[in-house]
Amino acid sequence: MEKFFKPKSIAIIGASRHKEKVGYTIFKNLLRSRKRVYPVNPNAKKICGRIAYNSVLDIKNNVDLAIIVIPAKFVPSVLKECGEKNIKNVIIISAGFSEIGDEALEKEVVKIAEKYKIRFIGPNCLGVINPYKKLNATFFGKNPKEGSIAFISQSGALGVAVLDQAIKNDVGLSFFASIGNATDVGFSEIVKYLSKDKKTKAICLYIESLKNGKKFLNVVSKTKKPVIVLKGGMTEKGQEAAATHTAALMSENAVYTGAFKQCGAIQTESIYELFELGKYLSENKAPKGKKGIIITNAGGVGVLATDAFEKNEIEVVKIPKKVIKKLDKVLPNEWSKSNPIDIIGDATPKRYLETLNAIKNEKFFDFIFIALTPQNMTNPTKVAKILTEFKKKNNIPLFSCFMGGELVQNGKSILDKKNILNFEEPIYGIGLISKMVK
Repeated sequence: MEKFFKPKSIAIIGASRHKEKVGYTIFKNLLRSRKRVYPVNPNAKKICGRIAYNSVLDIKNNVDLAIIVIPAKFVPSVLKECGEKNIKNVIIISAGFSEIGDEALEKEVVKIAEKYKIRFIGPNCLGVINPYKKLNATFFGKNPKEGSIAFISQSGALGVAVLDQAIKNDVGLSFFASIGNATDVGFSEIVKYLSKDKKTKAICLYIESLKNGKKFLNVVSKTKKPVIVLKGGMTEKGQEAAATHTAALMSENAVYTGAFKQCGAIQTESIYELFELGKYLSENKAPKGKKGIIITNAGGVGVLATDAFEKNEIEVVKIPKKVIKKLDKVLPNEWSKSNPIDIIGDATPKRYLETLNAIKNEKFFDFIFIALTPQNMTNPTKVAKILTEFKKKNNIPLFSCFMGGELVQNGKSILDKKNILNFEEPIYGIGLISKMVK
C-alpha cells in the first residue's frame, strides 16, 4: 500500500492539455505535489510545460505509481505496458467496466494485473489523497488539511462532496481513497494499512458492497482504531442503484449489520453521523457503557433527553442517595433530586460547574449529557468554556446539547473546536451516542 499513498514518482496515462478534461486536473494536482510526475499522452509533445511521453515504456526512470485516465477499452493495453515497465501500483480512474455490465473487460484487466503482479485501485474511482505528503492524485481540485481521520469511499462523487464539506468545516484528514469497483484493492487492504499509520486515529468507510466479507471482518476485528461505517444500499431500491453505480453485489442488510457488530465496526446512517463519530473518536474514547447522566437547565429538554435515552436503549441511571446529598449542597431546593439533574432555569455557569464537580469522581455512570437553553442567567459561552476545561481535566465522556439559535452559536463554536460533540436536539445526540457504546 505504501506506493499508493507515498509514491516518489508518478506517471499519469491520459494527462491532458485541455482544462475541461479529467486528465488535466489530475496532472495539475500532481504537479503541486512536488513529486516526479511524467505525463503520458501520444497526442501531445508537452503538457503544462512538461515533456509528454508516448508510453510509460519511454520513461527512463523508475515509476512507483501509474494513474490511468483513458477510455476503458484502452486500459488493458496500457496496463500491460505498466507491467512491462515493472510498475507494481496502478490507480485506474477510467469508468466503463462491470458497473455498466462489461464484466469481460474488467476480467481482462484482472488477468493482466495478476500476470505482472500489479496491485490496482479502481476502476471507476476518484483516486487518493495524502495531505501529509501534499499528494492529490484525484480530479478534485482542492486539498484538505492534515488531520487524523481517514476516509475511504466506494463512491467517487460522494467523496468529492465529503472532501469539499471537510474543507468548509475545517476538518483535517490523514488519508482519502476512492476505490470504485474495488476489483483488486479493497477496504480490507487499506484498513490494514491505516491501522498501522501513526497519523490516522479513526477510519471512516462508505461501503456499497464487500467482495470478501470474511477478510474484512478479520482485518477490522484486529485493528485497535475505531472503524466507522456508512453502508449504502440498505433498501431494495438502494441496492439496485448501487449495482449500477459500482457493480455492488446484492446482499441481505441483516448480514452486513451483523457482520459490522461482529468485528466491532460502528455502523452509521448518514454522512453527518459518519464524520461526527470520526471526529469524536479520533480524539476521545467511546463511553464504556450505557449508563448516562443528564444535566439540564430546562425541564422540557430533560424530558426529551429521557425519551431519547429510552428509545435508544440507554439507561437513565439512578442517582445514589449519597450523591443526591452532595448535590443538595450546591443546587437550589427546587432541583429535581433525580436523573435528569434539572438545575433550574436560572442556572448560572457556576451552577453547571458545581454540579459537574459534585459527580466527577463517582463511578455510577458512563457518560454525561449536558443540555442548555439560552435563558437570561445562563451564559452559553461561559458554560461552553467550563465544559472544555472540565473535559481537559477529567477523563469522562462528555456530550452537549445547546439548543437555540444565535444566542448559543458562540458556545457551540467553542465546543466544536475542542471536539465536544454538540447536538441540536437530544434525539440526534443520544442516537449517535448509542452507536458507539458497547
